[in-house]
Amino acid sequence: MQDIYNQIINLVKNNISNINDAHVQFSNPDYKPFNFNKDNFHEIKDSESNRKIAFIDGGSSEIIKSSNFSLNLMRVYYTVYQNNKRIKSKKEDFYAFVHTKDVDGELFYNAEFINDGKNKIDLDENDLLLSSLDETIRQGIVRANISSMASVIRRFSELKTAENTINDLNNNDIIVLDGSLQCAFTNERKYIDRLYEKAKGKNIIICGLSKTTTLMTDKGNSIANALNKFSIQGKWFYNPVVDIKSNEHKAEMSFVKLHEKSKYIFRFELYKEQKQHLNSVIGLIANNCKDAVFIGYPYGLIEADRSARISGQEKDMLLAFFSAKFGKDWKKIKESLSNVDAHEILDSIS
Repeated sequence: MQDIYNQIINLVKNNISNINDAHVQFSNPDYKPFNFNKDNFHEIKDSESNRKIAFIDGGSSEIIKSSNFSLNLMRVYYTVYQNNKRIKSKKEDFYAFVHTKDVDGELFYNAEFINDGKNKIDLDENDLLLSSLDETIRQGIVRANISSMASVIRRFSELKTAENTINDLNNNDIIVLDGSLQCAFTNERKYIDRLYEKAKGKNIIICGLSKTTTLMTDKGNSIANALNKFSIQGKWFYNPVVDIKSNEHKAEMSFVKLHEKSKYIFRFELYKEQKQHLNSVIGLIANNCKDAVFIGYPYGLIEADRSARISGQEKDMLLAFFSAKFGKDWKKIKESLSNVDAHEILDSIS
């Protein structure tokens, strides 16, 4: 048995240390990576700017689901910081009802929104009429689960909120989105291009910070491992990484370590036409990364994530509320629901 453990240990060690990574690997020809180079590490310098930074994140929770409909509570939150102090924040809630629709003999998913009339996110429902076989939401070769539409709605809502937030900002202020600037869903480019255009008109800088990244090196190694091999001390950003020619991803990509005591390296992206601001923007964001709650990660994004998140308790309360509102019809409705599947039953047994 000890031989088995030794083999496993040696395999793990060999796949961590004995790798000579050349560059970040991309499968799309619109991405031309640069080879790793120690000269691409740049020190992050402290910023004394009083520019404002707006942080934006979204959350969702599926309240009721059947095979042909899904009711979701959607939430988007933004918070604005200046000199590391929150000066404004706002939360927007609305319901998204997604249902199936026959379009020329094909099954589509359609979204309708319900709110109190004060919601300013104002998505175009036509942008959310997507085929259940749309390659940006389906899982492998099978039809997309209706629940996957919540991710599309949440992303569009975050971009629309960012566009609206520009009204509260001034020249050279910054918007930080949670995640990449890459368009992942059908019709997403419409929202991000509109955000870029409005930002350029007011000289607002658009960027995104990803908590995790699926990118790997040409040897299949993680980016963090590849960059850590250079043993660069302090806080730094690594750029250039890749020359991106895709119209679906108008970004300048970097990797950042935002605090000298942080153990984490994050993927950071800036709207490509604003890459001349890279040094100053990263320096200002790093000033927001000193909180011991998650050192090296912007506190504004921690706040946005926490405030946009919908807890299981809140979901359960809403489900109980709706079941009471349906009254005696609830028993009949519940028979058609699939909100508890075999996995959930097995999890509860475990």
